[in-house]
Amino acid sequence: MAEMLVVKSKIRDVASDCNVGGDVADKLSEIAVGIVRKAAKRAKANGRKTVQARDVFIGELVSEPMLVVKSKIRDVVTDMNVGGDLPEALNSMLVWTLDQGCKRADANGRKTIQARDL
Repeated sequence: MAEMLVVKSKIRDVASDCNVGGDVADKLSEIAVGIVRKAAKRAKANGRKTVQARDVFIGELVSEPMLVVKSKIRDVVTDMNVGGDLPEALNSMLVWTLDQGCKRADANGRKTIQARDL
């Protein structure tokens, strides 16, 4: 797998209502890689060579702390270009994923979010 796509220290800022387990950053990065690869497939299917935010996310972008290491996205899709709006869209998806994970951990009576919650 490519290097970590997320900044570990920013995860705690986003998941402020939960403690963060040690395996969360790796799992979140794995999810990010999957999202980017699926977005690249959508862009190719549409005959484009650039992966854009619309390939990842439809909705309003969230201005949270940036979890995504922008330069690492290019390592995931080496045969395509990366649009300037892609990192923000990916970040919004990851922030939503963390939020849902916190809700799941809370529903299970835990204060610590773990990889299985994502």
